[in-house]
Amino acid sequence: MEILGWVGTALVIAAYYPQIHHLYVERCAWGISVLTWLIWLAASVLLLTYCALRREAMLAVVQAVNIAAIVTTLLLVRRSDRVCPHHLKSAGAAARR
Repeated sequence: MEILGWVGTALVIAAYYPQIHHLYVERCAWGISVLTWLIWLAASVLLLTYCALRREAMLAVVQAVNIAAIVTTLLLVRRSDRVCPHHLKSAGAAARR
């Protein structure tokens, strides 16, 4: 059963990778809601606290990974200074409608 938890943790990491990679490489935060990410951060901190109090190590690791990825995302959003060509094209197409 423990393998399911570790596979789930790996999927959490895999799910964050495309967003963090795009923010890091393209420096583009177009369409990202900082408020949403802040709410997810607050939720993860509360869940990590719950896991720690219940001594749920596996779930605590998942929440620690979530917190690290969310903080990384928020920091990269702050340093974003442009719109990438892909999103610029999308924005232009939406504006022409």
